[in-house]
Amino acid sequence: MGANYPGTPNLTETSQYAFPLKPKDYAPGAVPTLEEWQKLWTAWDLVTLKMFPKEALHEQPIALRNPLIFYLGHIPTFEDIHLARATKTPPTEPKYYQQIFERGIDPDVDDPSQCHDHSEVPNTWPELSDILVFREKVCARITALYQTQKPWQYRTIGRALWIGFEHEGLHLETFLWMTLMSPNILPPPDVPRPDFIHMAEQAVRGRVENQWFSIKPRTFTIGIEDTDDDSALSSADFFAWDNERNPYEVSVQGFEAQARPASILDYVIYLVKTSQKDCLPVTWSTVSGLPDRSIASSPQSDPVIEEFIDGLALKTVYGLLPLRLALDWPVYTSYNEAVGYAEWAGARLPTLHEARSIYRQVEEENAEKTQDEPASKSIRDDIYTDLTGCNVGFQNFHPTPVTLNGNRLSGQGDLGGAYEWTSSLFEPQPNFKPMDIYQGYSADFMDGKHIVVVGSSWALHPRIAGKKTLYVHLPSDISALSTYIQAVSIGGRKVTHILGSASV
Repeated sequence: MGANYPGTPNLTETSQYAFPLKPKDYAPGAVPTLEEWQKLWTAWDLVTLKMFPKEALHEQPIALRNPLIFYLGHIPTFEDIHLARATKTPPTEPKYYQQIFERGIDPDVDDPSQCHDHSEVPNTWPELSDILVFREKVCARITALYQTQKPWQYRTIGRALWIGFEHEGLHLETFLWMTLMSPNILPPPDVPRPDFIHMAEQAVRGRVENQWFSIKPRTFTIGIEDTDDDSALSSADFFAWDNERNPYEVSVQGFEAQARPASILDYVIYLVKTSQKDCLPVTWSTVSGLPDRSIASSPQSDPVIEEFIDGLALKTVYGLLPLRLALDWPVYTSYNEAVGYAEWAGARLPTLHEARSIYRQVEEENAEKTQDEPASKSIRDDIYTDLTGCNVGFQNFHPTPVTLNGNRLSGQGDLGGAYEWTSSLFEPQPNFKPMDIYQGYSADFMDGKHIVVVGSSWALHPRIAGKKTLYVHLPSDISALSTYIQAVSIGGRKVTHILGSASV
């Protein structure tokens, strides 16, 4: 259901595209069910074919990446490659799609001439109609497997279905992030436009001071038992990407953390106070004309801040939204922008393990409050977290206010629809080994230039967003759907968690 703000009516209609938020519903088993696939396909069709003009799919909103049409061919091609391998059957025709759609371009942002192996770029991309016919055949191939017991009888086939599913879920978010950079993005046609004015007014009235919370020292285990040897585990065991395999123990000292992520208003004040008004996050845009200050937010005491806000808008799937209506949303920044804010605040970003420690404490406290958890936990409970109330998995098609959460600690996925930047480089965990079926998934980006982000944006599928073990990575100067939380170590060294969303 749509996110609901305490003390207010529900400001968004229930979206037909919203994914479930409880682990037993969003991850009922190791292998995604056919029903899960069908819901994912519906969301993919919405984002790729209804929220962006078909005639504009050759656009390249992010210059260093492939044009958008590549991703419409990439998703079914990736799935077909893994299905053909697992079932030992021929690939779906046209076979040459593997040459151009298997892997996208993701170059070094500092030196674009340096790039990992990728598929050849054709002089002319196939027609959209041909790509969609190919996709239909791959979807039919997946559907046919579910008419048998093979997905559960053979772990190799189950793994192929799993990796295809999560890969599509990741790219669903990626595609949305790229199209958000384009003026051609369209709102979801069958989802009512939110009442942003009402939402902003309620958020202003509900603002709570951002309080500090003690995070206790803890030792815990991160990771999932999985192996490339599909005969070593049962069909009930969940699958893992290579950067979440081989569980290892970590110890984190105690520290203090502020309750919620930094808001857009927090970042506005920072830019004004540091004379960086020309250094806007990539999702912000300048606009002309003076908006009506009587709507939504109470005026700031500083007229310079007021004037700055008046000239800005936020890029959304609904078009440019006056920034004044989004001041209480989490701010999306690049890592470098996040570090700048943190230093100005006398703080720092959390490490990966510090962020995980916060999430575990929130989960423990929530379990104590409900006192209705079963006595025995399942394997699923060890891997996935309850995302009820979180703005993830298309509950909304936009971020949601976080300033009302200043009196409670934000946990995993509970950041208003934004990932969390950490200060940790994307590096091999103990006993890391690239997975056999996708050697470059992690290894190609363990280059000292990619930073770990955790959590989830509003567009990430809960099967991925709810994992306690998985994290993704971004180059430091790529802006993402992310924001931050502040914390201070026991020794007094301040820490800032930049929480927001990131692209994959």
